[in-house]
Amino acid sequence: MLIGIMQREQDIMENSTSFYQFVGFQPPQAPDTGGIEELDIDPAQYALFSDFDGTIVEIASRPDAIEYTGDDATLFAKAMKAFGGAVAIVSGRNLDDVAHYVGDYKGVISGGHGTELRIEGEVERHKLPDPEHLEHIKAAVAEFAVIDPRVILEEKTYGIVLHFRQNPEMEFKARKFAECLLEGRDDFELQPAKMALEIKPKNISKAAAIEKIMLAPAFFGRTPIYVGDDATDETAFAYVNEQDGISIKIGDGPTAARYRTESPASFKKWLSGQMTKRRD
Repeated sequence: MLIGIMQREQDIMENSTSFYQFVGFQPPQAPDTGGIEELDIDPAQYALFSDFDGTIVEIASRPDAIEYTGDDATLFAKAMKAFGGAVAIVSGRNLDDVAHYVGDYKGVISGGHGTELRIEGEVERHKLPDPEHLEHIKAAVAEFAVIDPRVILEEKTYGIVLHFRQNPEMEFKARKFAECLLEGRDDFELQPAKMALEIKPKNISKAAAIEKIMLAPAFFGRTPIYVGDDATDETAFAYVNEQDGISIKIGDGPTAARYRTESPASFKKWLSGQMTKRRD
């Protein structure tokens, strides 16, 4: 089966276009994306939601090479106080993986694009739509990576990611392989990310996770802020916009976010400044 899939993707490689063109998707554009220097908030009125990779920590060459620093830990401990506990990390990583990096952080964590949620110390996990089929997908992707080791795998509880940051020329080959692997299935989908492609269950999203978290006592009645850096965050931007919240895109690229900043460092500088002004 794997050889057949790889032959099919090879046959269409010459006509490959960008991933967004291929799937017919472009994030809706905010009419005027402003810089966050325009934003002045009172944390007591807001709930802070942040992606992890590319937002709190810099993107690394490998998923296990990120650095969550002592300064990051201090900043988010201060945020928990300033926002009255209404702080959530909303990541595509496994929940346990994020929890490992953030250590003593006691706030909410959503992992796996909303498939896992730690809130008020309790962990909730979605039921997999077809565990047997997911294992089949993971086995096929693992074999693909053995045949062509330029792709780095990141296995998740609810999916699997093909990373090609070190070998960007692999995007088309990995994308065609994954599309063929999922052909005819309606329970899993391909999610684009920065220099990566993720196979994950359908009908889950960061937007749905935020909507659920907003019902928790610490968050209820506040205005949401969401900060993220890539296509996996677009549903969250759209949801927050619908709530008249604040959506912030890290870096360049098309987005529905209403504000933009250049890097995790500039986002964290802005966040620190907002909290410092309120103390002064």
